[in-house]
Amino acid sequence: MSFKILKKDKKSKARIGKLITKHGTVETPYFMAVATKATGKIIGPDDYAVIADGLICNALVLSLRPGVDVIQKFGTIHDFMNFQKPIFTDCGGFQMLRDSFMNGTSSQGINFKNPFTGEKFVITPKKIMEIEMNIGADAVMMLDDVAPYGASRKKVEDSLENTHRWGKECKKYHTKKGQMLYGIVQGGFFPDLRKKSADYINSLDFDGIAIGGVAIGETREEMYIAVNSAIHHLDENKPKHILGVGSPDDVVELVSLGADTFDSVYPTQTARHGTLFTFNGKIDILKSKYSNDDSPIEVGCKCLACKNFSKGYLRHLLRINEPIGKRYCSIHNVYFMNELMRRLRKSIRDGTFENFKELIISKYRNNKNVGIRVKQ
Repeated sequence: MSFKILKKDKKSKARIGKLITKHGTVETPYFMAVATKATGKIIGPDDYAVIADGLICNALVLSLRPGVDVIQKFGTIHDFMNFQKPIFTDCGGFQMLRDSFMNGTSSQGINFKNPFTGEKFVITPKKIMEIEMNIGADAVMMLDDVAPYGASRKKVEDSLENTHRWGKECKKYHTKKGQMLYGIVQGGFFPDLRKKSADYINSLDFDGIAIGGVAIGETREEMYIAVNSAIHHLDENKPKHILGVGSPDDVVELVSLGADTFDSVYPTQTARHGTLFTFNGKIDILKSKYSNDDSPIEVGCKCLACKNFSKGYLRHLLRINEPIGKRYCSIHNVYFMNELMRRLRKSIRDGTFENFKELIISKYRNNKNVGIRVKQ
């Protein structure tokens, strides 16, 4: 696998890249839909095969159910899901922020409790590398220690020490040829710690680098500062992934800082509750004004929902809590994110990225041009 930069924007750090994997080549920037348990909620691999360029699954969760041994009987996670586009797997570090999983940390790894059985277990760098190599995704994440939002500087420094130690160990234990290994930058919302982490993780020469510990409750400005404090200290020739960010306006802002790929449950999570994305901003389809609306979510959209159903009908399905309505709305939002990335790449090619970015921001922030300016 490899990554190659194809085009750079002249006014920002935005760029188009080509990420080559065993299961296909994708152009960046691109958005990968979330299939934590080898499926989304309401939406499955057959839908994703049509509307998404790639997926990210959770190796820790999959190791608990169905179990690595089950997946291996099928071959790889691609075979198990029957999804033959690029798949990433996250390590499960984010799950330490959830009380249903978390049971403390040590220098050796993360102490978890199985939410299905209550059994306690430890995930170490060696263990998660074994899991991710056996699951067989195209790219995998190292084990990281995620400090919660609002954590003290001492807590963040301790988590950073673990993250850096585990990153070095993951490099040691990861031996699967043809599978990319991503390092993860942490450091909370302390700019100097973000820079420190970026410098160290970058020095380990991972195949790609992710920035984690964002989109966990902080303000938008805090997120941008955290990302910007790290991203410019990373190897320009490596793909840069932002974990957990999926709002259209945030995506275009972070692309301008040099981000290449994204993942988030946000598009499908909001869709299930009636918030739908369009190129004129978000709409709340549950509002009464849409009850008799016979137009699609967005005129010209070619997703399954827009080609076949009206806003009024989709609103009806959500109001009666019909699962198929949540599926149609989820399909639309994932399709929109894919189309957003396509248009974003086109704007970089055409030299109109700044205009495109400001347009999206103006539509998604109360129709006001309130983009946060972060020093490039």
